[in-house]
Amino acid sequence: MDNFLETKNGKLVLDKKIGSGCVRDCYSIKNKEELCVKISKTNLSFLRKLQSMLFRNQINIEEYKIYTNLPNEIKMYFNPVLEAEKKYVLTNIPQNYDGSYSKSVKDSWPLSNEKFWKEVEKIYYYLDKYKIWFLDVFNGNNMFVKKENETDWIPIIIDYKRIGWKSFPGQIHLLLKSEREKKFKRRYERFVNKYKIK
Repeated sequence: MDNFLETKNGKLVLDKKIGSGCVRDCYSIKNKEELCVKISKTNLSFLRKLQSMLFRNQINIEEYKIYTNLPNEIKMYFNPVLEAEKKYVLTNIPQNYDGSYSKSVKDSWPLSNEKFWKEVEKIYYYLDKYKIWFLDVFNGNNMFVKKENETDWIPIIIDYKRIGWKSFPGQIHLLLKSEREKKFKRRYERFVNKYKIK
């Protein structure tokens, strides 16, 4: 892979790989500490490549559209997509009040911060109210803990592209709205049970 990326706003020089998911790698950008870019992988397994070609060919643009259409009540909890093309997404890197980078829930566990969990409940409430049943936001990797000060911590969702049946095409039951809702709610309950200190 080249060490630079041509974007609408010019050439970005890629620095370190800072994350990796099923279909994309995430890189920091030289001289732009607040930004990162997610780039679609080219070395996917046969099944992942087939799924991507048939169902998620525009995954980066889909994520941009999802962000644009989020309800105002919870948009602040989703890391903004600044620019998207077929092969990449340009976005922010969540940062804490002291300038350090925010960490994932998984890397911040155990979590007892009351403010954080109230905000998580709020996200769940509105996603359910508007029937936006994401299947990837309530996990330890895609939600980060942003510290606004010593006591006020808020969730920031950095990856939110799995919505609907095409995210899991092998699970035919997800064609039913009721089954997508159940899966969404199960994932939320598991997330809280796993990471929240009782």
